[in-house]
Amino acid sequence: MRNAVGLIISIVLVLTISCNDKPIEPFELSVADYNYSLAYSVLYNLTNEKLTITFRGELENEKDSVLYSTSDLPKRQLKKISEINIDSLKTDYRNDCIDDGDVKSFTIKKDSLSKTVHLSNYYHPELSPVIEMINGIVPEKYEMNYDKAELIQEMKNCEEYKNAE
Repeated sequence: MRNAVGLIISIVLVLTISCNDKPIEPFELSVADYNYSLAYSVLYNLTNEKLTITFRGELENEKDSVLYSTSDLPKRQLKKISEINIDSLKTDYRNDCIDDGDVKSFTIKKDSLSKTVHLSNYYHPELSPVIEMINGIVPEKYEMNYDKAELIQEMKNCEEYKNAE
């Protein structure tokens, strides 16, 4: 009996380790965080190997500049991001009750596929965790403006408003 338990534990450990060792599928995901009033955007470019943050001035003669870069990335979250099904995403998600505010564009490239998705005051269960991951690893001054609880509450309030009409 003791040998059977040991064998089962060994098999489970081998399977767990082998599943975690699978390489992360190559991908490139960029998030453009816009500030229209100040005429600039910040581009967060994430691959399966690296994160780079670039300031992009929108005024004439302004040059882009790299603000931050790291290759120290959380593998488990990267794996989840690499598994996002591009075909299942629409190109636009918005909270129709808010005209201005949190606007981000995601461009995802995997294999030979590419898709751009716009989020306007919207929490998306597959894309929003990318923002949470990035904000969790960058210095505070480079974090994206993002409040998950507020976005979810605003979406809920909008649905209630639409249903009351």
